[in-house]
Amino acid sequence: MPNYEVISNFYDLLDTVYFKRKEHSPRTAMLNMIPDKPIRVLDICAGTCSNSVLIAQNKKQAKVTALDSSAKMLDTAKTKFSQHNISNIETIVADVRYSGFPPQSFDVIIVSLILHEVSESMRKVILSESKRLLNDNGNIIVIEWEQPVSLRQKFLFALIKLIEPRGFRDFLKLNLTAYFEQAGFKVIETRNCDYTKVYRLSK
Repeated sequence: MPNYEVISNFYDLLDTVYFKRKEHSPRTAMLNMIPDKPIRVLDICAGTCSNSVLIAQNKKQAKVTALDSSAKMLDTAKTKFSQHNISNIETIVADVRYSGFPPQSFDVIIVSLILHEVSESMRKVILSESKRLLNDNGNIIVIEWEQPVSLRQKFLFALIKLIEPRGFRDFLKLNLTAYFEQAGFKVIETRNCDYTKVYRLSK
């Protein structure tokens, strides 16, 4: 798995640089795809928990589990919980391959900006494990980078390309809708956002 501690500061800047237009932010699209009722949410490879915090704040009835293999990253995230007086998030230090959760443990699973970071074999593991953990009536919400069209956004996106791993440019060429369908998912909804695309999947 990639070393997220090295780039954690960069990812915490996403909301001020890349996702600052709230109406075009993938985080807003993600929230709109999550029902406001008692649900169990898993944030896979949660890092500093930007998504987890946003969900916990806006979906008060949700119980959010933030999973990451880095204890240091999750410890950093916990400062956000206290700052925002959040009590409906639990953190678990574990590799997604060995989460230990029983099947159908969650109603919503978030896979945000992770698939492009890992090998093809690891992508399959993440998607397979997400399917195993997902309630039969639940959704997986995937956020992934997408090559922007405007010149200004292309300029800023060049920085993303510089820091992302080898193979990132090839990943950008993937037809993710077809990719998810080949992995056995139904693509229920897609939304184009700044620098990204958000997918809502079901089994």
